[in-house]
Amino acid sequence: MKTRKFVFELGCEELPTSALPSLNQQFNELFITKLDDARLRYESLSVIAAPRRLGVSIEGLAEYSEDKPFERRGPAASAAFQEGEPSKALLGFCRGLGIMPDDTELVETDKGQWVVYRGVEAGRCASEILPEVCASVVGSLTLSKPMRWGNGREEFPRPVHWILAMIDDQVVPMTLFGLTSSNQTFGHRFMAPDIMTIDHAGQYHQQLTNAYVIADFEQRKRATWDTIEQSARQHRVTVELDESLLTEVNCLVEWPVALCGEFEERFLEVPDIALIAAMKGHQKYFHTRDASGVLSNRFITVSNIESKDPEQVIAGNQRVIRARLSDAKFFFDLDKKETLAARRPRLDTIMFHPKLGSLGAKTERVQALGSKIAQAVGADSALIQRATTLSRCDLVTEMVLEFDELQGQMGTIYAALDGEPSEVAQAIEGLYQPAGASDQVPNNLYGTLLAITDRLDTLAGLFAINQPPTGSKDPFALRRAAIGVLRLNEFPALRLDLTAWITDAFAAQPEAGSPAQLDALVQFIKDRERVRLTDKGYRHDMVVAVQETNGLATGKTEDRVKALIAQSETEEFATLVSTNKRVANLLKDHPEIQGAVDTALFEDPSEAAVYDMVRQVSDIVDLAVSRETYADAMESLLTMKPATDAFFDNVMIHCEQEAVRANRLRLCQHVKNAYSKLADFSLIQQ
Repeated sequence: MKTRKFVFELGCEELPTSALPSLNQQFNELFITKLDDARLRYESLSVIAAPRRLGVSIEGLAEYSEDKPFERRGPAASAAFQEGEPSKALLGFCRGLGIMPDDTELVETDKGQWVVYRGVEAGRCASEILPEVCASVVGSLTLSKPMRWGNGREEFPRPVHWILAMIDDQVVPMTLFGLTSSNQTFGHRFMAPDIMTIDHAGQYHQQLTNAYVIADFEQRKRATWDTIEQSARQHRVTVELDESLLTEVNCLVEWPVALCGEFEERFLEVPDIALIAAMKGHQKYFHTRDASGVLSNRFITVSNIESKDPEQVIAGNQRVIRARLSDAKFFFDLDKKETLAARRPRLDTIMFHPKLGSLGAKTERVQALGSKIAQAVGADSALIQRATTLSRCDLVTEMVLEFDELQGQMGTIYAALDGEPSEVAQAIEGLYQPAGASDQVPNNLYGTLLAITDRLDTLAGLFAINQPPTGSKDPFALRRAAIGVLRLNEFPALRLDLTAWITDAFAAQPEAGSPAQLDALVQFIKDRERVRLTDKGYRHDMVVAVQETNGLATGKTEDRVKALIAQSETEEFATLVSTNKRVANLLKDHPEIQGAVDTALFEDPSEAAVYDMVRQVSDIVDLAVSRETYADAMESLLTMKPATDAFFDNVMIHCEQEAVRANRLRLCQHVKNAYSKLADFSLIQQ
């Protein structure tokens, strides 16, 4: 079958850098979906996504879409014929499809016989389908900040000025945004500003390249990085790949040209992170390092034009960055004149939340809770108290006021300059980790303690004043805070049961929350843990079964689940689950059964046997759980099978003697309690 090449391009004013990556991804996904729905086959597809254009290029496009079988149901057989002849109902059905009654057939269904027509919808020409596909893709885009222009009501991130659409050397007629498609486009705004005609769809990319435009998003990104690395090599420095910065720069240029500039070495006295923030955040520059890995005084900028006098462009960039770095050095020198500790009173004037007090009040709550947790895990409470006191003091430094993304990092630097203990200085940066679900967690105990305590206070405070997340709205990022707590609690020196600490944090809030709100917070954290573990691929019922008995010892949940999964395919495990369900059902209507088992009331040897086995296994499981050797606990529980099988085979639980019946129910409770030391097996689906 003959194949074609197709190119479609929307030419527009410069698209927002924040929108272009999403538009690139959406065009790729939508065109794949729409072409598949239209049954129009192709060999490969690439997206055109540059500051002034958005579109798609398709190789190996079929001339026609594939034939599509279809089925139409007509009237019931009883209504389709009258005295053996087609009825008006059947004739009307056939007329609507352009067929004869003989083309139909009778099909038996659960509701009787029906007339059915099975046909094939012939494939359509690609030139007829593509305008519909392109219009559907454009109409299906999710736009964060759409705009309208002129008299039209159609929306797009920026005004559209031309449309190019071609199959091979022929224009594909279509109308979008009040514009008619053609075979004309524009190259680089400055280096090739004239209108240009595309001779063939297969020559689109080459002709655009000749006009100083790399239209393919990924190809231009690779070219951008290549020119950056080449410039770095020429100046004997190395450059670090910053994916987000590279993507942002890629959205700003159509023809990347890397230029290397430099600044005075005196600025290297300023901490690296501040210099990098100034270069990256304000100017979109790439910082460089020398052969020893030390930050150098050279930077690389990416221009969107091949200048006739690049030295002038470099000089202009150097003037701009010199001013930014001068500010950074001024802020750094000014900040060093005052210690972090001296800044602490200013936090009392900054509001954290109207109902929860100032940042100073929050710091005091975190300090009190952190001290208790430190004592519980054998850490130095004085160190965590000091770290907490200083943790937010860098928020009122000049450097962080200018570069807010450096909060925590500058606190660590200033604390070290103030002569604070290294544990205190490192903990300050840890306060902000993890920033997201995939961000790194602190690698030290005091940073982890500070981070988890702060998040527990935030969660407790917002739930206490009844401001939990609702639906998709989470203005205080409490879901992220809860995930952070779960990850932080996996630190080897912690692995806490969070129940008591959440209760303490809740009680310390300035507004007393209700028991129901505390329960809601506990459930909120459990829900986040369940979602997190099921997203990792663990079975939902296994996770819930462990959570039911594990409480909020979240650092241990995953290991318990793994122990269950390791045995879940065995016959013994299935029997264990079945036994648990049976015991749970027996006890369901007798929640009051408590107390010790009276061995004098045993009537069958199996009662004594299971009683002895339960006591023995319970001790072993307790020890294994305390050591977190959950596989050993699981194997010990499986050894109860013969005794429990014999017990249920030989004993009637609900016997006539009330005392014996109650004693047997207590024995069932002891069996359930032994299993529950690891999980509530009655919740597992088999």
